[in-house]
Amino acid sequence: MARRNATGSVEALLQKRINIQPEELTALFLHFLETRSHKQAFLELAHAVANADGFVSGSEMRYLRSVMAEMGMEENVRQVAPRRTLAEILEEVREPQLRHLFFVEILILAYADGDYSEDEKEIVMDMKRQFNISDEAYETFKSWAIQYDQHKIEGMKLILNPS
Repeated sequence: MARRNATGSVEALLQKRINIQPEELTALFLHFLETRSHKQAFLELAHAVANADGFVSGSEMRYLRSVMAEMGMEENVRQVAPRRTLAEILEEVREPQLRHLFFVEILILAYADGDYSEDEKEIVMDMKRQFNISDEAYETFKSWAIQYDQHKIEGMKLILNPS
C-alpha cells in the first residue's frame, strides 16, 4: 500500500506525472514556528526576499504559497510588500535557533528561482549581520541550501524517471 502525503496519494501524484515543481517542496523547518508573530515575521521577510529584485517569479510565488500552507496562514500571497522594515522584522527574532531557522529558510527561498540576485544577497547579508552569524556559519548555511536545492531536483528526477 502506498503512503499518503500532504498532496494526496503517491498513485494520484504518479498518475498526474507528478505535477509538482521542485520548488514546491521547500519549507523544511517552518512547522517549528509556534507563535503567530514569528509566522508573520517570517512571511514578511519571505515576501521581501521574493520581491527583492522587483519581480516575484513563479517559483518564488509557489514557495510563498507552500510557506503559508505549512504555517496554516490564509493570507493573500499577492501582497508582497512587507509592512515593516527589515530591521523591525528581524528584531522580533531573538532566539539563536529561530534566527538559524529563519536564515536557512530564507536562503532556500533565495535559491528557489535559480538566481541568487544581488538584491536577495543584500537582504541575506543584512540578516547575517543582524543575527550575528559568522562568515564560517554563513558559508555552511549557504552550502547546505545549495546542496538541498540540488538534492530536491535530483529527487524529483528520480521520482519522474527512476531508470
